[in-house]
Amino acid sequence: MSLRFGVVGTAFWARDVHLPGLLRAKDAEVVGIWGRTAAPAQAIAAEHGIRAFPRFADLLDAVDAVAMAVPPEAQAELGLAAAKAGKHLILEKPVAMRPEAADAIADALAARRRAGLVFFTRRFVPEITAAIAAERDHPWTRATVRAQGAAFAPDSPYAQSVWRQAPGAALWDIGPHVLSMLLPMLGPVEHAAAEPEHDGVTRLATRHRGGARADISVSLRAKPEDAGNSYEFQSAKRRFRLPEPPGHRREAFTRAAEALTAMAEAGVTEHACDVRFGATVTRILADADAGARAQP
Repeated sequence: MSLRFGVVGTAFWARDVHLPGLLRAKDAEVVGIWGRTAAPAQAIAAEHGIRAFPRFADLLDAVDAVAMAVPPEAQAELGLAAAKAGKHLILEKPVAMRPEAADAIADALAARRRAGLVFFTRRFVPEITAAIAAERDHPWTRATVRAQGAAFAPDSPYAQSVWRQAPGAALWDIGPHVLSMLLPMLGPVEHAAAEPEHDGVTRLATRHRGGARADISVSLRAKPEDAGNSYEFQSAKRRFRLPEPPGHRREAFTRAAEALTAMAEAGVTEHACDVRFGATVTRILADADAGARAQP
């Protein structure tokens, strides 16, 4: 079974990750692209020999599945429209910045028995997938996470990203990736508390069912030489650090697209990184963010 895909978005992530990843995916046919501004979409379409759709509705009429590469607020609107139109979805993280918006997309997919995945990048990297599968049942009691990016370095493709410039944006940009790794290892979150951003760093503490705790620091404003990720877990008997292989974002997206096509062919809607899981992540972050904003 081959799924006809449309790409939504024309910025770096759509151009350099979603589109190349889809073009390599088995059983995926890239039909075209749509963006709010026509000229970039037309340029990308001409480069890859696909169609630039003049309207979002036109793209929906021509495809079976949609890959979203747009900011969270736009994704909440467009993702819901695509789900209601009966399309399979690959969404970016966060699914939305309001829990009710994320739930609405998950509900719409479920009502139409359509598959939906959230592209938590590292969850589609084989070395990390294997490590989580091997270690998730160990009784971990604590995790320490440092996830720091240099999004605003002069040569960063995200330097002009408007939504990432808001105070505390690292919680919403990097926080979903972190939670996507912690939840399978430590279990469901019972409480999450974030501190207001200070010196470009946001701190997040989580307490999980069973008592495990995590201390997390995230930043978009690290110096390039300080950027990196570290996920360390400990129990009474062991310490373990998740592997951090070199980034292969396109390859990871190819795996996500192939997972979606397999789900669609099998008529399956549940997956470790499905949209319902993504909505859970949104709710955790929203609760933590609300607490941080309430602090003086």
